[in-house]
Amino acid sequence: MNEEFIHKRIEKLRAEMAKTGTDVFAVLTDEGCNWETLYYLSGFRGTSGALLVYRDSAELILDSRYRQQGEEQSPHEVAAQRNSLTDDVIESISRHGVRNVLCEASKTYHSIWEKLSSAKNTRWSDGTYMTSGLCRSKDEEEIKFIMKAGEIAADAFLETLNDVRPGMTEKEFEALLNFNINIRGGEAGFDMIVASGTRSSMPHGRATDKEMACGEWVTVDFGARYMGYLCDITRNFSLGEPDPRVQEYHDILAASHQAAVNALHAGVNGRDVHMTACEVLESRGLGKYFTHGLGHGLGISVHETPFLSSKCSYELKTNDVVTIEPGIYIDGWGGLRLEDDYLIIEASATRLTGKLDQSFYRV
Repeated sequence: MNEEFIHKRIEKLRAEMAKTGTDVFAVLTDEGCNWETLYYLSGFRGTSGALLVYRDSAELILDSRYRQQGEEQSPHEVAAQRNSLTDDVIESISRHGVRNVLCEASKTYHSIWEKLSSAKNTRWSDGTYMTSGLCRSKDEEEIKFIMKAGEIAADAFLETLNDVRPGMTEKEFEALLNFNINIRGGEAGFDMIVASGTRSSMPHGRATDKEMACGEWVTVDFGARYMGYLCDITRNFSLGEPDPRVQEYHDILAASHQAAVNALHAGVNGRDVHMTACEVLESRGLGKYFTHGLGHGLGISVHETPFLSSKCSYELKTNDVVTIEPGIYIDGWGGLRLEDDYLIIEASATRLTGKLDQSFYRV
């Protein structure tokens, strides 16, 4: 990760800290929990470590497994972990003689939070809102990484379709798609959804040992991770000719998707964008079959603020990256979803996952 972008993030964090009288912002990851924020603010990606951002310095505490890696990946001073990670964090804060500490309570194990917050002469508060706000606005490098992830995912999906055959299980498809992502320089993004036949009516239908049969259609919600950043895409394909309603419903979904995209711009409320997509589905008698929010923010984590839903009210801002993913789910018949990722600009939005067209695929 480019050091310039890391330094800019740290300076933005310090500016927010100054508004609240915060002396230090502490980020901990313990065996994988909350590696994302640590990576975002340091460039280091590992399963254990702590970053302490003081008003005029930053210290990255790493154990012997990761010290060399941290020195290569991060511009911050790396300190060798000597005791437990929590003990070293408390010791560093005590050594600096500071009191007011922010830490992400929602991303820190309860037992660790209790130990940290019991440290003498310190006052610990939840700073999740602060890092969430910083991560929301994507910089040039983050946008580049998301677009690259989208290119990798698109190429891998098309390659995987070349090898689809009746009798292949959903799990085999998932494994092959993840393999094709990996050999193109990406990583598997998240728990993939592969739902065939009537199972496609489940919005989060994880891959099973079910065999895919001729005439069935398959909904695939997948992503690739590149340099820590994710894309999130959903496409549908059939093995041979499916039920004639499939193409009709897919066309309606595409119209709903596009109507929502046309409504995207800085300043619009995500709830209104959601309702725009719903109106298209309602006009075709399919509104009751769309059962979840239209989209969500995306970056290092697969679900970030802002959210586009009837239950949330977020004003979209320039440099937000959001998904648009209307769906139709009919119990006993099946379902479809169409998803891509968009960068909010002043008066509109740009599709970041544009390499893969929005067709219904037949194999």
